[in-house]
This record gives sequence, C-alpha cells and structure tokens, in this order.
Amino acid sequence: MLYSSAMPVFSSPSRTFNFIQYDLNDLEIYHPEEKFDFLFQKMSKLIFEGKGHISILHIGGSHVQGGALTDRMRSNFSTLTYGVTGERGFVFPYKMASTNSPSTIKCDWTGHWNGCRNSVSSDDCTWGMSGISTFTYDKKASFKIRTMKADSSFYRSNRIKVFYQCSDEYEILPDTNLLLREIVRSPEQGFDEFIFEEMYESVEFTVQRPDSIQDGYFVLQGLYLGNNSPGITYNTIGVNGAGTYSYLRCDMFKEQMQTLKPDLVFFGIGVNDANVPESEFNSALYEARYDSIIGMIKESNPAVCFVFITNNDVYYQKKYPNRNGLKVQESMQRLAEKHNGAVYDLFAIMGGLGSIDDWRDSGLAAGDRIHLTKKGYELQADLMFEAFRNSFGNYLSQKNP
Repeated sequence: MLYSSAMPVFSSPSRTFNFIQYDLNDLEIYHPEEKFDFLFQKMSKLIFEGKGHISILHIGGSHVQGGALTDRMRSNFSTLTYGVTGERGFVFPYKMASTNSPSTIKCDWTGHWNGCRNSVSSDDCTWGMSGISTFTYDKKASFKIRTMKADSSFYRSNRIKVFYQCSDEYEILPDTNLLLREIVRSPEQGFDEFIFEEMYESVEFTVQRPDSIQDGYFVLQGLYLGNNSPGITYNTIGVNGAGTYSYLRCDMFKEQMQTLKPDLVFFGIGVNDANVPESEFNSALYEARYDSIIGMIKESNPAVCFVFITNNDVYYQKKYPNRNGLKVQESMQRLAEKHNGAVYDLFAIMGGLGSIDDWRDSGLAAGDRIHLTKKGYELQADLMFEAFRNSFGNYLSQKNP
C-alpha cells in the first residue's frame, strides 16, 4: 500500500480537456534496471521506513524560475512521505537580482545589489550552479531569506550553505541573534556552511569589508537551506532565457553540484535552444551540450536518474508553430536511451504541434504562446507527478506481486 490513511493524498488531475492526450501521460523509462530500480528501492525505504533522503533537482529556464511548476511538484512529492519533512534545499533570492521570483521565496536586503544571468550574452560573471548571481560593491550589505511550504508555513533550517565569491577583504557573518555552533568553509566548492544550535525559519547574513579597504566585491550565488532530516528535497535551478549553452558558462557548476548529489534530475532545458529558425537548430550540438551537463552531474552521483521533459509546444516569434519542438523530442529520446534515463513527453501529451493555442484558449497558457499560466503549470506538475507515481507504483507491484 503506497499511502497510509493519515497521509495527505495526491488527487489525480481530472480529464477535463479533450485536446490533452491523457493516455500518453507516462514516463518512458529506458533500461529501468540500470538506474530507476535503485532509485525506487531507495524511495521505498524512505516512504515505508522513514529512513533516508532523496535529493531531486529540477533545472531549466523561465518555466522553472517562475516557481509555479516546481512549487507544485515539491508539494506533490511531499504527499509520498508522512512524518518526515525533508529540507527546502537550494534556493536563489531572485528579487535581489531584480528579476521575478517564486512566491514561496521571501527575501529582504540592505545595500545595492545587481543581477547577472548566464542567459544574457553581455553578462560576464563567475557563476555557480544557479546560473544567476547578485553582487554588491558596498562596504556593508545584508540579505535575509525564508521559504514557504504549500500550507503557508515556513521551512526550518539549522544548516545553511551560502554559495559565493568575493574579494579577499570581505567576510560574511550571520545575524548575532542566531545561535551559531560552527562554520565549515569549503572554498574549493565556493561555499561556507553555517551550523546553528537551533532551527530557524528566517536567516540573515551581513557581508562587509574594513573601512580601510576602498574596493572589493561580493557575489552571492545561492543558498542551501538544510537540516539533515530524512525526506525528499526538491531543489530548483532556473534562469529566464537559459539554454544548455547557458549552464556551460557556469564556472563552478560541477564543484557546487557536489553538494546536491541529486538522486533524480528533471531536465527542462530546450525551449530556448530551439528558439531559432528550423534550419539553424543543430540536434547533435544540442545533445552534446546536454552530455556535458550530464557528465558534471554524474560526477556528484554516478547513480543519478534523469527525466528529460520535452519542450512544451511554443510559437516561434509569436507567429509560427515551432517545429524544432519535434527535433527536441527526438533528441531527448536519444539522450534517455544513452543515459538510461526517462522521457516525459510533454510535447505529445499537451497535444502536439499547435496545441499551445488550445491551452491558451482554455486559460492554461499565456498570450505569448510560450509560457503557461499558473493554472497550466500546476496542471503540468500534476500530470508529471502522476506519471512518476504510476511508474513507482508499477515498480512496487512487480517487487511485491
């Protein structure tokens, strides 16, 4: 039995829209015995015994940065466990970089901060795995962050990793009201870990350099909000406009990924790669870039499982159905075969080429024919989680006939 009677239960989405191909809503897993069976075994131990930890990473572009999709996925995955809450995991304070943020990430700051994204060709920063940075030249500045759950309560943490780069003169200090036990510094991975005596909903840090030093910089690359408790941690990395090429600009991607060690990665990078004339999309180059990203992630956990999410249907230049979505679909099938992964064929499930118009007319997609509405992203998340849960359920049925 997958759920106890005391657990919150995930409700499968209703079959309301006739243009959605609900019969295709599944994970196509290639060679499950190579990767996914081990993941499902680990997940079984967590769910039925309350032991262990599953690290999930969802990486992409604006669909991920916005948060509606991934917040719903995080909430859905939380229904698999009862009595274990897990950690909030990796976050970026997007508003500090003057860009849109998931509503579940709350941040405040003092001082002047600027943003820098891996997707902007004119930007030139030392990026970490987040692909986005916020930086200051002020002598003294601060930032404060807390994160919400689906029920509007706040995650609590006592082990905070702060990922950053800075000139030698800067130091970073937690608020004096926080009971600090120790600081573990890891310059090779670009973070300091602050371990506290108590769990906190909100954490605040000050960065500063001596008055005698005139010049310097501090670059914040993200935070990991942890507590070492068992459960499922749903980490997200998303940058507006990012493609595969964008994440290959991140100097510290491989080093910082060692801290996440994901067991499962949802890949949603492709819409921006495919946003070119049909004759200019290079499938081989696209797959080679994915191979490079995959290689860096595998160094953190060789047993990691990958789910490749095909592009949602989009229009090119808001005028023409983008047929490159079909090429991305084929590329992701090849990548899944090569890396013993899985494909979630969003392109086909939502209705195929031109289906974004049906989604828009039904209030599920925005007028730009690229992004979904909050309702649309939440439906996508429910469908994706249902497909994952069904695959896990099939595994349990085979192991316990």
